Amino acid sequence: MSQTATAEAPQRSALGLLGRLLLARGRNRADLCYEFMGTRNCPTTDCTYLNLGYWRDATSYRAAAEAMVDLLGEAASIGPGDIVVDAGCGFGDQDLRLATTRNPARIHALNITSLQVEHARIHRADPRITYHCASATQLPFPDGSIDRVISLEAAFHFDTREDFLREAFRVLRPGGRLAVIDLVPLEREGRVVTGGLRGTLERWASQIPNANVYGVTRYNALLGEIGFTDRVLRSITDDVVPAYLTFMRGVLNDPAEGARFHPMIRETMKRNGNPFAMSDYILVTAGKP
Repeated sequence: MSQTATAEAPQRSALGLLGRLLLARGRNRADLCYEFMGTRNCPTTDCTYLNLGYWRDATSYRAAAEAMVDLLGEAASIGPGDIVVDAGCGFGDQDLRLATTRNPARIHALNITSLQVEHARIHRADPRITYHCASATQLPFPDGSIDRVISLEAAFHFDTREDFLREAFRVLRPGGRLAVIDLVPLEREGRVVTGGLRGTLERWASQIPNANVYGVTRYNALLGEIGFTDRVLRSITDDVVPAYLTFMRGVLNDPAEGARFHPMIRETMKRNGNPFAMSDYILVTAGKP
């Protein structure tokens, strides 16, 4: 069965997406954005990873995407016997990778985009993985029942990130661990770089709630207020963004490869300079005492 034969929505128009977002009347609908993307707009055709990739030692997109998952799994200290929650699991590639390389007892993989969950159930099945169509801000698990909570390039969409972090703290057992790879605004001279009107429009187009617009200083303080200890927030931008942009521009400038991408995505990436210039790409780890 081909990658796009099942669990794929028809290619939607950009105007259709715009209309649906406007009808949402301020409610966060990141699921519509990812439904719009489908599998056709993944960086390569040999996997359905969507993360930017950790390129320190990688020479291909798939290797970089897998290295990002490995980095997150190591940061969370996932090991045999662990029960893991992955909030924002995409098409499930990352969960199959974690199940294969780190052998936890169970991964509960959550996503609010039903298209992605359906695809993951069909194409990324594993007896250790349970896929849930559910919200990261209302985790469907009892207090103190989870060993590790992770999130890869998704928490900036959650409405709100703070609600997710509080839910993560609630479901983690004492001694449990949180690991998040996230995107936040840069801080310069003590001020958060919001990007003015352009930044506001870009966040709306990507369905990033205004409540999530803060930098590492507030992020760290928030974790402390919730009760997390051993907090580390580390920028990994230099090992992520430059190589990803070089790779994607090569793909989009190739006539054969670029043709499979939606024209809006193709042209935006080709003309937008560095869309991450005002952002910091960070790895966040913390523990529940």
